[in-house]
Amino acid sequence: MDNLRRKKWLGIADRFASMKPDEQQRTQHRMREWVKLTPEQRNKARDSYKDFKQLPPEQKQLVRQKWEAYANLPTEEKQRVRESGKSSRLLAPIQTNTPPSSPPTTIEGEISTTGDKPAATTNSSNHQ
Repeated sequence: MDNLRRKKWLGIADRFASMKPDEQQRTQHRMREWVKLTPEQRNKARDSYKDFKQLPPEQKQLVRQKWEAYANLPTEEKQRVRESGKSSRLLAPIQTNTPPSSPPTTIEGEISTTGDKPAATTNSSNHQ
């Protein structure tokens, strides 16, 4: 593990005792999910996080809105979306050459296939 990632993990460990119980539980869950990922999936999550952080605020808000819409779907519908094969485009960054005056187009029911949360936000607090 490189020094930067080691420092981030140590920082999480240092803060853990002072976290509220629900924050501790969320952190533990995210850590368990993170260690289940393959190195390629972790790199993809890191890249998605970096891409998300570089988006303009209005595009970040659009991604959040899309995620919220997906999160409110029934479990069966989420599964159908994941299995549709088109799901990875929903949270893809919007093309920067799109004129700001034209509304962004989305494909209904598409979402990231990385699980219940998009990679861009799933690992944001303990991004390694």
